[in-house]
Order: sequence, then C-alpha cells, then structure tokens
Amino acid sequence: MLRLEVNCDEGEGEKVEEVLRKWNVQYYTEEVRSNGKRVLRFTALVPEFVINDIADDLMKAIDLRKGYSSITWASVSGKSVKYSSSVKSLAKYKRRWTLVDIEGLIENANNQARVDPIQLTLGAVASIIALFGLIQDSIVMIISAMLLSPILGPLYGFSINVVMGKGRDAVSAVYSILKLLGVIFASALIVSLLLEIFGAMPGEPTHEILIRGQSGIVYILLAIILGYAGIVAIVSRVPEILAGVSIAAALVPPTTVIGISLAMGWWEIFEGSLVLVLENVLGLLSGSLLGLYVLNVSPRSYYEKRAAKIYTKRTMAVLALMVFALVLLELVA
Repeated sequence: MLRLEVNCDEGEGEKVEEVLRKWNVQYYTEEVRSNGKRVLRFTALVPEFVINDIADDLMKAIDLRKGYSSITWASVSGKSVKYSSSVKSLAKYKRRWTLVDIEGLIENANNQARVDPIQLTLGAVASIIALFGLIQDSIVMIISAMLLSPILGPLYGFSINVVMGKGRDAVSAVYSILKLLGVIFASALIVSLLLEIFGAMPGEPTHEILIRGQSGIVYILLAIILGYAGIVAIVSRVPEILAGVSIAAALVPPTTVIGISLAMGWWEIFEGSLVLVLENVLGLLSGSLLGLYVLNVSPRSYYEKRAAKIYTKRTMAVLALMVFALVLLELVA
C-alpha cells in the first residue's frame, strides 16, 4: 500500500477530486500554507499496481511547474479495512504495465536490436541452409534455417522504441533488420553463383522456390498477424524461439530466393520474391506496433506519453501508406 499526497492550489482542487473519484480512491483534504499561499493537500492510500496510472491523470490535472504543487507517494505498513473496497475495485488494473516493466522492456529491446558479427554470421548460415533446402525441396532444412535466424530481436527493438517515442533507436533497429536481410541475400547470391559454376543448381525452380516467388494481398495480412502474434508472445514472456521461428519463416526463405533467382536469372521469381519480402517486412512492422498498442505499452510520464503517441501515429501512418501502395500494386498487377 502507498500513501499518496497531492499539493495544489484551490483552483485545481476540483480536478484532483475528479481524478481520485474516477479511480474510486478514498481520500481526505486539508488546507495548508506554503510560502504564505493557501494550498490544498489531498492524502489517500492507493495500491502499488495503479500508482503510475493515477499519477499520470494527476499530472494532467495540476501544473507541477508551480513551486508549491507536488505529487508524492511512499510505502506504508499495515492494513486498513477502510480502504479494502478501493483495493478490490482496482484489482482489474493489476496487469497494467508498471514503470519497472516498461524499463525492462526497453532495455531488453535495445539489447536484442543490436546485431553483432556473430548474429550476422548466423544470418549467413541460416541463408545457406535455407538455400539447400529450397533447391532440394526439403522443408526440414528450411525449418532448420528459421531456427538459426536472429531476425526477431531487431523487429522487437523497432516496435518498442517507436511506442516509447525513441526515434533514433527505432531507426537503428530498422537498420539492423536491413543488415540481416542484406547478409541473407548476399550469402544466397554468392553460394548460388558458386553452385551454378559447379553445375549443382537445378535447371528449373523447385516447388519451394516457386511458392516463395509469389506475392499477394493475403501475404500482407498474414505478415501483420505474424508481427502482432510475435510481439505479444515475446512481451508476454513466451520463449523467444517459438515467436522467432514464425517471424523468420516470413523473411529468411523469400530473401534467400531473391539471391537464388538473381543468380539464376529467374526474373519473374526475382520480382515476386522481392515484393513478397517488402510486403512481409511492412506487415511485420505494422503488426508489431499494433500488438504493443493493444497491450497498452507506453511511457509512464504524461509528457513522454503524449510525445510518443504523436510519434507512433506518424509511424503508423507512414507504414499504412506504404502497405496501401503495395495493395494497389497487387490489385493492378
């Protein structure tokens, strides 16, 4: 239990009361003096799991730039029957994100968003394994490649940083995604050229290559669903490998097909796989942002939350515009 104390001037007292009544928190009010000015002091006991949300609402109600205005809270020991009804009524908010939760998500996201030489090497190995699976029509080898790909981390880093309003870190995460996809493409292209020299490449595209050289509106929808499911899974502490395989399935094989088709001169497949990768990337990014929006992940500070909301809306608008352009391209083609 926390003891919440709010100091404000008389003109803001009604707004503070509205906030406390909204959260069904029992409180009492007293008049004190601060530097010769009359100030209202509200005191209440509130559960720890809603303090950040109540504080957010209170920051909208009072002007903290005034020297006598303040919002403070501290732990108190013991139990009070008087406030037990308030605790029960607020139990539904126990699953909301706390400041500690948010800081943990940001730290985890930024750690995973950075790609190092080892992860790039894993991306190259995943591409080569996927290549052999594709040219041999071996779904087992293709799945094995998905298990190695570290593509989920940068996607997670992008979405978390966007909803937190951290534009520079979000751009860095996108750059990491592009680096991984670039390594996958380059590895597939180089190995395909070498295999073609030694006559080890098939004369015609295999079934697994053909199906990844086809784009369509349905793939955009599937990518959005995958992005949503993947981000919800990782934020909900589901083992990363389960979420990562589904994300890798949408990116690793078709990106590998881009390299294969370019090396072999299969231009129709090259065009289809290139559009498919673009559709999957945009769909995954959009779905991951949607997932965090549904989970109500955002900064705890009111001013940071407001700035992050504007940044998120702009990012979503840009992604929506690009997805719409791809949909039009598919309808016209």
